[in-house]
This record gives sequence, structure tokens and C-alpha cells, in this order.
Amino acid sequence: MSGKDYLEKVKGERGLLERIMGYIPGYHGYKEKELRRESDRLVRMEAVNRLKAAKTVMRRAFANPAMVQKLAGEDTYRYDALNSRMDRITQRIDRAVAGYQGVFDAVKVKEDKLDSVLQYDASLIEKADGIKADCEKLSKMQPGNEDWSAAMDALISKVEEYDSLIDSRSEILRGLKA
Repeated sequence: MSGKDYLEKVKGERGLLERIMGYIPGYHGYKEKELRRESDRLVRMEAVNRLKAAKTVMRRAFANPAMVQKLAGEDTYRYDALNSRMDRITQRIDRAVAGYQGVFDAVKVKEDKLDSVLQYDASLIEKADGIKADCEKLSKMQPGNEDWSAAMDALISKVEEYDSLIDSRSEILRGLKA
């Protein structure tokens, strides 16, 4: 679902009173900002939920004592590194600067940036799905061999890339990036 699809979904769920008030001068612009804000929050929460699901897959796989016994040295480090990085990106996107401008917000968002931020957030959902799919594949592999280590390293790289995408999102909101 694209960022505009989320915005349209939120618009479609407005009540009769909100639609009537949309005809009042000045209210429409205010309400548009509120809808964008709600859409942004929904999109970010969807990305957070998918990242949490990916981490749950990994936790369940390694809750098995037989799987844990196969972890040794470097593999334990890789697993711990993945967990900490997954926590980091989940928290960062959960607490990311919202795609709207409040009166007293330190980061002011220009109206023309809102749609691009929503679209960017929707791409974060797709990338979170990719991370989850990789976690599912990895959870079915046996640790302790080169394939598992290579897959874990690739997943850690993907999570680090996601972290840098969150930085890019912040740059878009501050108007530093197109």
C-alpha cells in the first residue's frame, strides 16, 4: 500500500460531521494536516509492527535449546548484534519525527514534503517485510556453518541499511534532501 493509499483510507473513514466541517473556510487546511499526521502515524506503526514480527521470528527460533547450543563465539555475537540493531531501528521508526508541522515543533515540515514522506514511509514497510522474510529464512537454517553466518551477516547489513533510511527520512523532513 502506498503512502497516498493510507491517506485516502484515513480520509474515507471520516465521519459525517467531519465531512460537513470540511466546507468551513480554514478548517479544511487544518483537517488535511491532521489527516496527514494520522496517516503518517499509521504508516510508521505498520513498519514498527512488521519489524517486531521479524524479531519475534528470531526469538522463537532461538528459544529452542537445541538451536542455542549450536551457537558459538562469532555466531552468538552475530545473533546479539542483530537483536540490538533490530531494537534500535524499531525504536527509531516508532519515535521518528512525525510527517507534520506542529506550532511549537522544532522541525518544521513544509507541505510539499508531506506526500514524499508518506511515500518514503510506505517504502519502509516494504523493506521491513524484506527483513521479516530474511528472518524467517534464517530461523530455518542451522547455526554453526558458513551459510548461516553469511545469511546472518547479510541480514545485519540489511538492518543497518534500514537504519540509514531512517536518517534519510529525517533529512527529508528537515528539507535537507529531496
